[in-house]
Amino acid sequence: MTEVAFLIIVLCAYIFPIMIILNSKRSQGHEKNGWLVGAIFFSWIALILYFSIVPKQGHAKKK
Repeated sequence: MTEVAFLIIVLCAYIFPIMIILNSKRSQGHEKNGWLVGAIFFSWIALILYFSIVPKQGHAKKK
């Protein structure tokens, strides 16, 4: 039973950065897709880079 609990915790820790990027309004379109691919391969490192590189306000809308 402890192995199952451990696997669930590891899976949640792996999926958590992906969900944060998916729900974020900081990026959009192909840029978000690139960050998602990075998060799939480099989970927590990609999330740290995402928060440090992408502007907090997101992109300005074009008129």
